[in-house]
Amino acid sequence: MKIGIISDTHDHLVNIRKSVDIFNKENVDIVIHCGDFVSLFVIKEFEKLNAKIFAVYGNNDGEKGKLKEWLKNINSENKIDEYLTFEVDSLKFFILHGTNKEVLDAIIGSKKYDVVVYGHTHERIFKKIDNVIVINPGECCGYLKGIGTIGIFDTDSKEYREIKL
Repeated sequence: MKIGIISDTHDHLVNIRKSVDIFNKENVDIVIHCGDFVSLFVIKEFEKLNAKIFAVYGNNDGEKGKLKEWLKNINSENKIDEYLTFEVDSLKFFILHGTNKEVLDAIIGSKKYDVVVYGHTHERIFKKIDNVIVINPGECCGYLKGIGTIGIFDTDSKEYREIKL
């Protein structure tokens, strides 16, 4: 299964549209959004996505209740919360925004999850820590690093492909 991974969209409509197009062309089944949609109006762009969205709130997300409602209106299978856990192809995932490094490190260190995905730092990361795959897709918006990035994770091969927008 292919899982699209995106974070820190920060209202950048052009890059959100590019990301949705890429995820649709790649036929991803799930898109993980690691937080910081920021404004509600960006949710309209995700209506074009042909995949379920599993998302977490970021530190810049306001109107959390409306954000949840709007995502559910797109697809009743969409999920959003402070953190999410789920299993796909026998892989246990933990998703969080990553504002608290101690919590992030504790989750990785617990070794209860096969894949931990987070955002917040805008730093692109794909590495293994004690057999836990750790992914941060960087920033979709490109505001801090000068380049927007997203990723696609293949649950069969456990390979991650970074895509520059």
